[in-house]
Amino acid sequence: MATARNLIELAPVGERKPKRLFPPVWEGVEYPHYPPGVYDVRCNRIQGPEWLNDHRRWSLRVECNFLFEEGNVSGFLNMGDDPKRCSARRQSKYYKLWCMANGGHPRKGQAMDWNDLLDKFFRVRVEDAKNSKGEPLPETERYSKIVEFLECIGP
Repeated sequence: MATARNLIELAPVGERKPKRLFPPVWEGVEYPHYPPGVYDVRCNRIQGPEWLNDHRRWSLRVECNFLFEEGNVSGFLNMGDDPKRCSARRQSKYYKLWCMANGGHPRKGQAMDWNDLLDKFFRVRVEDAKNSKGEPLPETERYSKIVEFLECIGP
């Protein structure tokens, strides 16, 4: 088995050798696990939208803090499958959430800014995340996510 030291020594002649190899350090978001149920949350952070090559769609992560429990939980919203721009169709979860947070439908030509969700309070349904086939994740990979925004309960 090659070690980092061996890899450095075995670099082909004429190629620049790395000074030192380091193992990867996880810098991604941590998704904790909570009991499934209905919770009250406050939206405190938006990540994205980002194009997900694996899923061929745009995704927006809405991070929320629990109001009466310790911790936070995220909801993931599909923002369309056109690689050139994200979108919100009338039946999308994003459209419904934006309308809920803003007290009604957008006017024609109005921007549906995701920042309009920040500092709003929602009642949400939280469940364990599932794999792409709808099956439960292995215990070591299990985390919770918002699967439904039920209602806006505050400004």
